[in-house]
Amino acid sequence: MLRENILTSHLLNNLLQGKIKKLIKSRTASGKRVELRREVGNNSFFADILISLSPKNKKSGYFDSKKTKFIAIEVKISDWKQGLYQAWRYYSFAEKSYLALYKDYAENVDINEFKKYNVGLIIFDETNIKIIHHPVKNSISKNVYKTEVRETIWRRSLAIECVQPTI
Repeated sequence: MLRENILTSHLLNNLLQGKIKKLIKSRTASGKRVELRREVGNNSFFADILISLSPKNKKSGYFDSKKTKFIAIEVKISDWKQGLYQAWRYYSFAEKSYLALYKDYAENVDINEFKKYNVGLIIFDETNIKIIHHPVKNSISKNVYKTEVRETIWRRSLAIECVQPTI
């Protein structure tokens, strides 16, 4: 478990050092406040990294379920099947979800499973990330349950230190 924690730190650092551009296009981030938080969730869902995009002209801590977008990332060293399932579950609150898998264990990954479940795939090591598959943006429904989950995730994320990447 400690190793996965260390690798999550490496991935977060890569994203902070400008590699987030591989996940978020500059035009998508234009006019948005982009924030990264680590270990964010509620009792049912716990993403290793949560990226939020919210209107730049609003004060910090602003949340609007329609205007704030979430990208969730699950980090795994080797168990891609379990990671895929976990990342897929994040669609209860996120517009996009990725599994980040350590490169030494990425040989036998079935990319068709990622396409089938619309989960993005990131292969990474201590210094680099490579996006193997980008998911299609998930439309968050007006389902009351999903709105409540998103609000809970957002409230809990505010208690965690946030960092703003260079985009």
